[in-house]
Amino acid sequence: MSEPSTERVATFIAAHTLDAEIISTPDGVPTVETAALALGVEVDQIVKTLVFVDSQKRPVIAIACGLGKIDRHKLADAANTSKLKLAPADLVLETTGYSPGGVAPIDLPDGIRVIVDRCVAAQDVVYGGSGTDLHMMRIRTKDIIRLNAASIGDILQAGSP
Repeated sequence: MSEPSTERVATFIAAHTLDAEIISTPDGVPTVETAALALGVEVDQIVKTLVFVDSQKRPVIAIACGLGKIDRHKLADAANTSKLKLAPADLVLETTGYSPGGVAPIDLPDGIRVIVDRCVAAQDVVYGGSGTDLHMMRIRTKDIIRLNAASIGDILQAGSP
């Protein structure tokens, strides 16, 4: 694991003695479908970690099943904040230390609201970003929720998988 951000995730996993592992995907996993195929899992087990900001640039992080589309109004309600928009790439990196597409669902900054969608919370194990698009992480959902002091909410658009 030569990528610094992936090493950061590995260090976090070890420090918290988590039942988690980083999985190398040498061909990359640019989409939910390719990630699921590469890992041999269902697409609902692939999660994305997205950063949004409110009108005062305060971040809110959403963790949802990869094919699900975030409903920004539902997310704002769940986070008790105003209207949200997707954070630009530079703010994602500044906020999390990870580039968009590689944001891990753990090792997120303290004090930021993290909302986990119900479809993620209903699963025992999921696979999420691990610092780069060449690595994924297998992790227990309960650890994502616990380590982020996350709330669980219905944050997907109607009709989303």
